[in-house]
Order: sequence, then structure tokens, then C-alpha cells
Amino acid sequence: MTPSAQRVRYRDVLGVGEFRGLLVSDGLSGVGDQIARIAVALLVLERSGSAFAASATYACSYLSWLVGGPLLSALSDRYPRRRLMVACDVARMVLIAGLAVPGAPLWVVFAVLIGVGLLAPPADAARSALLADVLHGEQYVVGSALSNAVGQAAQVLGFVLGGALVGLVGVGGALLVDAGTFAVSALLLVLLVREHLVTRVGESSQSVRQEAVAGARLVWQSRRLRGLLCWGLLTAASVISAEGLAVAIAEQQGGGPLAAGILTAAVPVGFLVGSVALLRVPTARREALFPGMVALTCVPLLATPFVDSIPVMVALWVIAGLGNAMQLVANAAFVQEVPPHLRGRAFGVAATLLMVLQGTVLLAAGALAEVTGPRVPIAVLALLSLLVVPALSPCAQGLTILRREAAG
Repeated sequence: MTPSAQRVRYRDVLGVGEFRGLLVSDGLSGVGDQIARIAVALLVLERSGSAFAASATYACSYLSWLVGGPLLSALSDRYPRRRLMVACDVARMVLIAGLAVPGAPLWVVFAVLIGVGLLAPPADAARSALLADVLHGEQYVVGSALSNAVGQAAQVLGFVLGGALVGLVGVGGALLVDAGTFAVSALLLVLLVREHLVTRVGESSQSVRQEAVAGARLVWQSRRLRGLLCWGLLTAASVISAEGLAVAIAEQQGGGPLAAGILTAAVPVGFLVGSVALLRVPTARREALFPGMVALTCVPLLATPFVDSIPVMVALWVIAGLGNAMQLVANAAFVQEVPPHLRGRAFGVAATLLMVLQGTVLLAAGALAEVTGPRVPIAVLALLSLLVVPALSPCAQGLTILRREAAG
């Protein structure tokens, strides 16, 4: 049995020191991001009295990816990746700490938010590419599952911690704690992760814009990359409205904040359980499961408008999260398919499309919820996702054939 075919356990990848450094650093950055979102939204609401202005702070994260995703992600293929990540963490630390200074005008707050947001694409692209340098084959898939788990936990912890910190030490104190998470993240990268130099192949004279265009062309011209990207985007679009409307549904059902938190966490919990189960499936068979896993995601969501019990809805959404674990396979296969010196820009293309799609779906679901209530849009989007599956199913078969040919 070849090493790539052996079953890799979580403790195997956790035994890799560099991966532990990347994992903890990523978790800290994720917690910091969520603390900042809560604290800055409250800061803007306090100073402006406008709920729209407060919600616009969240839109800055999507705007930054739309503007800087493909372009700035290419930096991770141009410069040493660990050094780039450290620089982005230090810059975000300084910017966030600056927000803690009392009395900053709102335009400065939004300018800083956009600046912080623009640092996310190169840092995330470098992290994704560096992870593929540290872990290989099935190790990378298992490592990606752990990274996703930490990312989901960081979101929940960051939101809860952000609200608690604002109550304990105020907005300024919470922002300083956030700045501290980026400082510790940078320190961990310096101490635990070594630089993996990637040889640039015949592109030293290209500008960053040209490299970004080359990344988009790479994805567009590869049938396998296009297919993996489409499956990843489809499954992400099918569940994002559930996470976005969970608070409104809990309020409608009279469930309170605790119910809202549990409902919001239902899909991520299912994702984690599904990831563990999916890793037990032989590697060669996973991509053939894509159509069935989309169905497993969408069918429980179709029942959402007809269920009044929050516990039953939580159970349905956990099942939906099980199917959503196919994102793990699609994302890992996408990164591994790209040559090492091109991974940053390819990640930028995929991440930008994902962020824009999720933002668009959330806006559409929110608009529809104003007319129909918050439960109907979830079923509508699940139905639309199911209707796309027949068009992509031949693609799943093609991906399996292409993978076998490549392996052969």
C-alpha cells in the first residue's frame, strides 16, 4: 500500500509541528476577525445610531474580496509565503489597534476596515498554499478537515467572545484583544513554521495584475478545476442562507438567543461530523459521491418552511451539514491539482467567487425573507441547488475519470 493510500489519522497530521503552527495561527486570526466584526459593528452603531451603517461593516469583508481577491492573492505566488502571512498579521494588528483610539471619525473606521479586509486575501491564499507545501496527499485532506473544524469553532467562539469582551472591557478593549490575536499569530508563524520557497516558472517579468489574470485563465481552461470549483460553489450556496437566517428564524419561533446560537451552529456541526465520515471513504470514490451529497444537503433544507419545532429544525440542518462536507473534498482536490507556484492566485480566484456568491445569495435570501418570512428562502435556494445537480452530475463522473487517468 502506498503512503497516499494509507489511512491518515488526525493525530498523524497534528504530529507535524509546522501544521500545528499554521492551525493555531489560523484559529487565532479567525477568532480575531469575529471579535473585530462584533466590536466594530457596535462601535459604528454607537456613534452613528444607524443599523444600516452597522451592517455595512460586515459588507466590507465581501467588498474587500471582490476588489482585492484575485489581484492580491497573486502576491502569495510572488513573495515568500510565511513572510507574507507575518507581514499581513502585523499590519492588521497595527490597523485594529488604531481603531481602539477614541474619537476616530466614521470614515476613518471604514477606511481601516477596508484596509484590514484587503489584507485577508493574500494572507489566506498564502496560508492555503503553504498548507499544501507542509502536508501532502491524504495528509492534506485530513489537515484541511482539521483547519475547517478550527475555522468553524473560531467563528462561534469569536462572536461569543467579542460580545462578552465588549461588555467587560468596552469596544476599545475588545479591539486591543483582537490586535493581540494577530500579534500572537505572527509570532507563532515565525517560531513554528519555516519558509517553503517556491520556484517561479518563467513568470518573473509579469506584473501582479498579469499574474491574477493568469490565475483566472488557469482555472477557466482546466476542466477538472472548473468542475471542482462548481461543486464547491454549489454546496456553499445551498447552505449559506440557513446560517444567515438562523437568528431571524429563532426570533420568529420565540426561541431566544440560545436557540439562535444552536440553530446557527447546526450546519457547521453536521459539516464536522460529515468530514470525519467522508475521510473513511476511499480517496478514489469520494468525488463520485458529489451528487448524492448535494442531495443530502438540500433535501432536509426543503422541509424548513414546514417545521415549527426548533429541535427538529436543528436535526434537519445537522443532516444538511453532513452533505455539505463534500466541500472538504472539492477544496482539497482543487488546491492539490494546481502547480505549487500557482496555488496562491488559483485560491484567490476560487475564494473571490465563493465570497461574492455567498454575499449575493445572502442578499437575495434576505430580500425574499422580507416578503415570505425567513424559512421559505432556505427551501427555495435548496430547490434551486438541486435543479443544478443534473447539469453537474456528468461533471462528477468526468472528474472521477480525470483523477484516475492522472493517477495512472
